[in-house]
Amino acid sequence: MPERRMSRYSKRLFRSGMTFTEVLVSTLILSLAMVPVLQATSRVYFFTSRAEKATRSLILAQNQMEELRARAAADFSSSWSVSNQVLGGGYLGTVSADAAPLLRTVSVSVGYDENRNGVLEESEILAVLRSRIARLQ
Repeated sequence: MPERRMSRYSKRLFRSGMTFTEVLVSTLILSLAMVPVLQATSRVYFFTSRAEKATRSLILAQNQMEELRARAAADFSSSWSVSNQVLGGGYLGTVSADAAPLLRTVSVSVGYDENRNGVLEESEILAVLRSRIARLQ
């Protein structure tokens, strides 16, 4: 009787589980399948962060434009042009306005300072708003 138990146990032992070769092949297949998935994940992260920066830049540019409109009601005669204004969180803004006495053309550029040099370069600009602001009488 003990011999029968041993033979049944040994047969089950060889039938269950995976061989080392099967484990290696399945690991290879899994690693080959994971490379494109990881590449896609990194691309999604890049584009998501870029879209987030562009959205935040647009919101900051709109805020700058609203501040200029509010300033027009109080003081239209001062200069509105500002270069590389720190807006927080690594974002910079540049405002350019002409000095017309009744109707000013204003351009607001906002972007993320990628290289952290404190200067908003052309490649870093993510949002540009242009408008005309009239003097209130």
